Amino acid sequence: MNSCENIKEMLVLHSERALDPENNRRVDEHLAGCVSCRAESEQIARLRGWLADPELFEPVQDMTWQLLPEQLAQRARTLPATRRWVLPRLGLPRWAWSAAAVMVLVLGIVATLRFRAPGPPPAQTVQGATGNDAFISRMRSAYAREATSDYLVGCQSLLLDLTSAEKKCTAGRYDVALEVARARQLLQQKRMLDAELNVSDVARARNLCDDLECFLVNLSTAQTCETRDALRIMERFIEKQQLLLRINIIQAGIS
Repeated sequence: MNSCENIKEMLVLHSERALDPENNRRVDEHLAGCVSCRAESEQIARLRGWLADPELFEPVQDMTWQLLPEQLAQRARTLPATRRWVLPRLGLPRWAWSAAAVMVLVLGIVATLRFRAPGPPPAQTVQGATGNDAFISRMRSAYAREATSDYLVGCQSLLLDLTSAEKKCTAGRYDVALEVARARQLLQQKRMLDAELNVSDVARARNLCDDLECFLVNLSTAQTCETRDALRIMERFIEKQQLLLRINIIQAGIS
């Protein structure tokens, strides 16, 4: 292993101040004279700065979903017919574009960390450092668990509120206006979550998240005032699919 490869294996630990004094001195001396390794060390430091931000996973309020009806219609046409349930004209704000923007920035840094400029002789091409790959993998796994958990918590809260809707509309109908709005926002959140469900730590949650999405698609087109019969159909679907129980089980597994 050449000098640069040896140093790059220790860059993450150096950034975390976890090296012994001798290796820490070796890395400092090497970085003082090596432009390539110093640039990678600075990139790792910037990435750690992003991860240290306490608002990294904190969603913000955002009402930019004007294109939602068209997106819902396109998504509904792709869902399997056997998993749909139908109501007669069934007509929280959390999650936001900031979380997606942060993830795009992090993935951009990841791509930069993986890139190595080819040296003059092919045999001297620097390969990706194992320590850096492990660090990146832990970062993505943490993000995937946080994003999945946030989506499931939002769905669980919505299901519980829906089953306890109150009669506030005329003719004995039940007011579900807030639940319909929350369903639309959760659908946006699910779109951004799809890629993270490929991470092994949360892959077991995909089927549940897809079943919840099927429910949300129908609820998002519900009326703001619904009959008791319509609510009973929703409740029976929740019970039949055991949505609340499955949410609790998956949450315990990814926490």
